[in-house]
Amino acid sequence: MPSGSHRLSPVPWSEDIPQFSPVATILGIALLLYAAIGEPLLGRRFFTRLERRRGTDPMALVTFYRVAIGTQWGWTAVIAAILVLSPGLTAAHLGLRAPQAWGPLLAAVIGFCLALLVVWVLTRDRQGKSDGPGAGRKQGPVLPPASDPGGHVLAVLAPRSRRERRTAGVLAATAGICEELLYRGLFVALGVSLGLPVWVAAVVSCLLFAFAHLYQGWWGLVGPGLLGALFMVVYLGTGSLLIPIVLHMALDMRSLLFTGGGRRHRARAL
Repeated sequence: MPSGSHRLSPVPWSEDIPQFSPVATILGIALLLYAAIGEPLLGRRFFTRLERRRGTDPMALVTFYRVAIGTQWGWTAVIAAILVLSPGLTAAHLGLRAPQAWGPLLAAVIGFCLALLVVWVLTRDRQGKSDGPGAGRKQGPVLPPASDPGGHVLAVLAPRSRRERRTAGVLAATAGICEELLYRGLFVALGVSLGLPVWVAAVVSCLLFAFAHLYQGWWGLVGPGLLGALFMVVYLGTGSLLIPIVLHMALDMRSLLFTGGGRRHRARAL
């Protein structure tokens, strides 16, 4: 790398351009193709299978969670191999470093709170709206979870037993680490190393993250797509992937365990 090249680096959180070895580049492109094609197709296939077995197989959801956990740690192992095979690529290039700017962090916290509010408004239990004097059983049948954006998906994925809740917690932690490393860390660095402007690499990464949730229908594209864009803004603004990892974990924990995506949707599904 020529002297002074850090001034030309398109990566705002690094002093030089990520350098992938030829083998690492092939592995990175393979992960890119998997994220674009394999992840949406497999996600849809396994979720459809879960829908069929959810009511009859007590291990169906745990199996679904375990497959997702194993898949994500599998691609994380490939990312680790890419780092080992690329002397010109460091963990810092993938965002594994302390935040370099704290100003965007405040904006990120505000944006994250607003995102949580939007998700809560769109996915909260609407049965409570009819509660009050004279409300209850005489109101007629409750609308199915599919009447809410993403409601059916959340009802299917909501843990109903202690084992499912434990596995859901592991999945939330896994997704926070592995998905951020792949979609924000690796894909942005790979795109920049191939000569793309950082904003183009960021847009492609956000689109891939949204398509990975295609099995959830249109809400899977919109909801996770917007959150993925928020995580990307936090990443590019702070220069650290650690903050998006924590935010991602917190949001998944909230969706699966603590609010409408967990206990309320679990009761409605039953």
